[in-house]
Amino acid sequence: MRPNLRALALAVSLPFIASTASLSGSAAAATLTIAQPYDPADLFGTLSTNNPSFAILEPLFFNNPLSGKIEPLLAESFDKISETEILIKLRKGVSFTNGEPMNADAVVHSLRVFMDPKIASAYTVYSTGLAGAEKVDDLTVRLRLKHPYPALELMLAQVLVTPPAYWAEVGPKGFGQKPIGTGLFKLTEWVKDDRLVMDKNTGYWGKLPEGIDRLVWKAVPDDTARAAGLTTGEYGLAVNLPVTTAIELERRPDLKLIGVDSYRVFQVVQSSLETHPGPIQDKRVRQALNYAIDKKLIIDNLFFGKGGMLHGQILRKNQLGFDPAIDDYPYDPAKAKALIAEAGYPNGFEVGFKCPSNRYPNDRELCEAIAGMLDKVGVKTKITSLESGEFLRQFIARELAPLGLIGLGVPDDPGFAIAAYRSDYRYSYIKNAELDALIDAGARETDRAKRDAIYKKAMRVMHDEAPIIFLFAGVEFYGTTNKLENFKPSGDQRFYFYNTSLK
Repeated sequence: MRPNLRALALAVSLPFIASTASLSGSAAAATLTIAQPYDPADLFGTLSTNNPSFAILEPLFFNNPLSGKIEPLLAESFDKISETEILIKLRKGVSFTNGEPMNADAVVHSLRVFMDPKIASAYTVYSTGLAGAEKVDDLTVRLRLKHPYPALELMLAQVLVTPPAYWAEVGPKGFGQKPIGTGLFKLTEWVKDDRLVMDKNTGYWGKLPEGIDRLVWKAVPDDTARAAGLTTGEYGLAVNLPVTTAIELERRPDLKLIGVDSYRVFQVVQSSLETHPGPIQDKRVRQALNYAIDKKLIIDNLFFGKGGMLHGQILRKNQLGFDPAIDDYPYDPAKAKALIAEAGYPNGFEVGFKCPSNRYPNDRELCEAIAGMLDKVGVKTKITSLESGEFLRQFIARELAPLGLIGLGVPDDPGFAIAAYRSDYRYSYIKNAELDALIDAGARETDRAKRDAIYKKAMRVMHDEAPIIFLFAGVEFYGTTNKLENFKPSGDQRFYFYNTSLK
């Protein structure tokens, strides 16, 4: 671990103090340039969740961060006919930018894509409870469920609607490269690893954002370059800023800093899968590594206190299922050493540790701090740094092992949060029948008290099994020009441009 993490963090911020330029001019005002850490793999959100997708594609319902409510978008409403039958009423007069109608045929097609794990594998956590969809009339769709679905409304906000004829023509991969939607913007140009250009959809069915004719999404992996470009006016919006930069931006009258308590849970995967043999297979070792990490020191020094302790569980205090009787593994290197010796490694061991590069703020420094703390209890780590695309590929392929740093973020429901640890889910590095049964039970229990009890029990199982090193809940920082109004990201790190304006 670095001897002075705070000094390192302060050094990172120094280049931004002197810069005073800002976004100006009519041409600049018509274009919003967005600096984000990486270029998306594709632009179909159920293959790879990313914000550029949501400027082009729209869901049935919209989880509005400005109101904090789930609101109608392409759907006007839904009626619960029974616990397993839903009628969805669609908005009239909406078309895709290629002229195809947004109607029941399109929504049935989109729901079937959503339910296909081979196509929309990122969203199987939401779709496993769906049985099928059928057209009732042009503006009505019947959705059938396998069982009661307590998070139904939030699930419907994940379903992106796509044009069936164009989809049939180009297929999932082709669609991901050149998507067609009903959204505020349409794709004009994509230069991989450089820029995405989108022009406003002049035929949009609703209200367009004021003063924004074009979005330009720039791939800027370096944290300092994103912040520097914001201060000079090159970018009107910078995403995933490190906290040190954020502190400096707060002093700028021409800029706005937006901090959002993230749903993202930062953790170190500790794979106990049979395909990853080694010391991590032993529960005592996984528990020991939790005792070895001083989470508060990391939060205070690398993130200036801007992070939330996890209390030894993946659910937040305000979520159903959070168990106040559980607390985090305390920092206790002596106990960590004793457990490692008890597991048969009195002299410690070596282990691989895979870390993303420029995917999360301060991810390199975080990995080095963790590695330094593990070294103090006799665990030598070999860090492998992965650029964002390769990191995602390995994560999905369950190759981010035996140790790997991730920030796992999902929509705000305990069932979605815990489903990522089900044995058959693509993000899961644990195989535990008891946990699987609890995940399944919670996904269909509509009684709030019973559901709360299920998830509390699941949190105790996870705490004991220690499939991860519980790190912290993140705070996401966004910097914008003062001219960007009504912009607010949500805790799942998504942002949209509904009701947004650029003056």
